[in-house]
Amino acid sequence: MLLRTLKKNLQGNADYIYEKLKFDISEELAKLMKQKGITKKELAHRMGVSPAYVTKIFSAENISLKVIAKVLSALEADNYTLKLIPEDKSLLIDELDKWYYSFKKTYRYIQPEEIENEIKEIPTAA
Repeated sequence: MLLRTLKKNLQGNADYIYEKLKFDISEELAKLMKQKGITKKELAHRMGVSPAYVTKIFSAENISLKVIAKVLSALEADNYTLKLIPEDKSLLIDELDKWYYSFKKTYRYIQPEEIENEIKEIPTAA
């Protein structure tokens, strides 16, 4: 009960929000890195920094918009952006992301022409 009360009291606090945002962003960057199959060592090489610096980034010690931009650039993910969304919606978005990547992985070898050919072969009602 004490932790719940403490969390409730901290939720509106700017420092609490700042720390939570840093953590959330570093988690998202780590997920993206994993999706792309890039290690921290490889990321450090691409960014021209030490592996220790990358570790600091992912421990949310040294994270800023500039650092985020450098990581995204090194991950060749310049099509990503930051959005502020309520947490309850972020859970839904996480589930949709998992579904999308699972679908994409499962069907990555299917070409659009194959789908069109399959559709053409479906008998139509007379």
